[in-house]
Amino acid sequence: MNHVLRTLLTLLFATSALFFSGCATKRGEVALQVPTTKAEAVPSNGQQIYINSVVDRRMFEPKPTDPSTPSLDPSEAQSDTIKARAVGRKRNGYGMALGDILLNEDQNVNSVVKNALKEALTGKGYQVIENKDQITPQTYMADVKIVKFWSWMNMGFLALTISCEIETKVDLKKEVDAKTYNVHVKAADSFQTGMESNYLEVMQKALQQYIAEAKVEIK
Repeated sequence: MNHVLRTLLTLLFATSALFFSGCATKRGEVALQVPTTKAEAVPSNGQQIYINSVVDRRMFEPKPTDPSTPSLDPSEAQSDTIKARAVGRKRNGYGMALGDILLNEDQNVNSVVKNALKEALTGKGYQVIENKDQITPQTYMADVKIVKFWSWMNMGFLALTISCEIETKVDLKKEVDAKTYNVHVKAADSFQTGMESNYLEVMQKALQQYIAEAKVEIK
């Protein structure tokens, strides 16, 4: 029994050491890659869409009890620009919130969701137009609200789980035709450390799932 206990304690210590060595307390940055599809690779469905707006509706809390709720390190900048780039919060083995995870300066959640949605719509054969001058009465106008876009960590006994959840409400309107779609995905995986690269891996997985789900959900 003592041998088993010592073994378990050794494993726990090793896991904690790995975790703390890979989990910085300071704010870090990641760059998400949104895949692109060549327009000629997908047959056109003869319909146009213009993405009119993408609005971040996420609610940040100063000290949430649930790590899946967006929050920022109070010792760092809290501007709207920073919030727009925030996609996660690191935590230690006791669940204490540490440094933030931001998208790099060239990205924010609005731009990532817009590009992901463009990829999904293009993959369904829509022509996604960029110029307002191309809008006609037959063009669908898309207004997108970001409800969730967050990554977080939960500590287990011998491993930790990093999760990422993305949810958007997509309103499509064309003349008298109006549709609303809810695109919601969650990805998760187990790791030995809370390195930013592990968060990025799960975020990329969630983004891929979001594109696939949007292709299915949006008619």
